[in-house]
Amino acid sequence: MSGSDAPGADETYLRGVNLLTRRDHSRAELKRKLLAKGCSSPCVEEALERLARQGYLDDGRFARRWAESALAGGRCVGARLLLELQRRGVSREVASEAVAAVSAEQSERQVLAGVVAKRYAGFDPRKAPLQERRRVYGYLLRRGFSPAVVSEYFREWEEGE
Repeated sequence: MSGSDAPGADETYLRGVNLLTRRDHSRAELKRKLLAKGCSSPCVEEALERLARQGYLDDGRFARRWAESALAGGRCVGARLLLELQRRGVSREVASEAVAAVSAEQSERQVLAGVVAKRYAGFDPRKAPLQERRRVYGYLLRRGFSPAVVSEYFREWEEGE
């Protein structure tokens, strides 16, 4: 696309607004999407600044909402949650604040119990074969649950809760 075909600053801004009406984006995500749509880098930077000044683009708000959703859905917790936010272009500091805020609202143990109940309804570590227990344990670790919390959860089951 030649420079004359690229959208101007106003159109780039409107494209950014359109993307943000669907869902929150991090600054880095929105920048990548606008550049992929053929917008020039100076127009994208101008649009991002304008969106941020108006309060439409806020990495802190994006990080909190994304973290709340991920935690509620059991997609990830703890260090994995932090990593996923950073992969979406959120700075480590902002991501850490978001993870701390949502983690204060719900404990890792509560989230783990919800994930097991939802994903593995009827799972009972006392009756499950070793291979199935390992599969569930591995799944929980990949979601970011700490080995200590997962082991404690299994131990409580074995002791009869």
